[in-house]
Amino acid sequence: MKTNTNTIRTLEGWLFAILTLITFISCEEEKFFDDLDNVLPSYVDGIQNLDEEGIDCGGGSGVACPSCSDGIQNQGEEGIDCGGPCEACIPTPRADELQNTTSPYFFTFEANDAASGRNLLPLPQDAQGVTFNLGAADPAGGDGLVGQILRPENGPFGGFEDFKFQPQPGPIDFSSFNKFTMEVYIPSSNDFSGNLEPLVEVILHDNIDGNFFQRWTILPLTVEESDFDSWVTLRFDGTNAVSANDGTLLSDNATYDNITLRFGGSGHTEAGEFFVRDLQTVTSFIAEGTPRADALSGSGLPFFYTFETGDADSGLHLLPRPTEQQGVVPTYRVSDPAGSTDAVTRILRPENGPFGGFEDFKFQPQPETIDFSVYHKFRLDVYIPSTNDFSGNLEPLVELILHDNVDGNFFQRWTIIAVTIDPSDFDSWVTVEFDGTTALSAADGTTLLPDNDTYDNYTLRLGGFGHVEQGEFYIRDFVPIMD
Repeated sequence: MKTNTNTIRTLEGWLFAILTLITFISCEEEKFFDDLDNVLPSYVDGIQNLDEEGIDCGGGSGVACPSCSDGIQNQGEEGIDCGGPCEACIPTPRADELQNTTSPYFFTFEANDAASGRNLLPLPQDAQGVTFNLGAADPAGGDGLVGQILRPENGPFGGFEDFKFQPQPGPIDFSSFNKFTMEVYIPSSNDFSGNLEPLVEVILHDNIDGNFFQRWTILPLTVEESDFDSWVTLRFDGTNAVSANDGTLLSDNATYDNITLRFGGSGHTEAGEFFVRDLQTVTSFIAEGTPRADALSGSGLPFFYTFETGDADSGLHLLPRPTEQQGVVPTYRVSDPAGSTDAVTRILRPENGPFGGFEDFKFQPQPETIDFSVYHKFRLDVYIPSTNDFSGNLEPLVELILHDNVDGNFFQRWTIIAVTIDPSDFDSWVTVEFDGTTALSAADGTTLLPDNDTYDNYTLRLGGFGHVEQGEFYIRDFVPIMD
């Protein structure tokens, strides 16, 4: 027993000595490596050394140092590459407001960074065909910041200079958002006597190779000289736009990943200056709801119809007959041809229409006969495109017809108030006033409209009667007027 006890004690002594030696070696090794770290600088030692440009970044570290041009909000910046150690951030109030919209792509040109938009960022200056200055002063004197686009003389692309946004990571879905709005200011100091044009184009294209122009879709708009030196809202409608190579509708396109803007036309090397702001994609150019009808709802009028829609939301006590019962083809809630955000109605008088030259637009009959004693004057806004052919029987004539609904011979008893629109007023909205004060009934030629007690219907006729020629008209806001 004594021998075993001594053996165990001897083993315990050796074990303790070994553990002490291991601990000593481990501590010395750790101290050795700590000293080695102090002696040998590295790219992860938390110290700016070696060839680093900052702490553990730059030089041979392979890690880029934070900067005021790295596209990242870091190093105490207040925004992306601005504020803190960088230049002050440029306010972007219009972009802040657009953040509340559903538009998937917009760029306000208030600053040359992501704060100006959503999913759009310009390519660097050295990759552009034009010279740009974003966050520039408004040439019209407003408080907002805008973009200045300078098309250089003898530019780098031989007459095909443009402003490019960075490609998207994948194809753009144009199925819903296939319309674009942008505000443009063109100085009259530009020389448009040569090849430079007051032309603005939105170009949708891919980014596959240098032959993208063989496949692109271009939406061009020309600014009228009368609109120089002022801001104009351009509406680029891609509804029926097609690709150059196979005619695919933009709404069906599944390959384009880029948006580009071109100013001043193509194929020439002349200089030009343009200002832009607030490019955005939209599903419609029309304001939501029926704002004009909403405004009239508190007017105390007995009836009205704004033509913002084709249903009761557009009016009070007036409702159009179904389209299949009309002599014309109405298209409700279309964009204002004059460029506002109003919703209006397009009236197409068809060639060889169903009523043999007596095509019209009918409201549904009133439940009772109409009292014209107070309201026997009316107004209607009309827009007549100059593209109509008035060389034949088609006339720039607008008629309000008041009549009954007793039988098919109502035209023997009706009252017609006609107004002709002067050609100088084509391509603009004109408020037509129908004055029924002295208008007579066809039935007896003596009953004045204010005294009539048999009519229960309102009808509009556009383009004249007794002919089968087609015509296009736009209308809005049929409203009674009190003497």
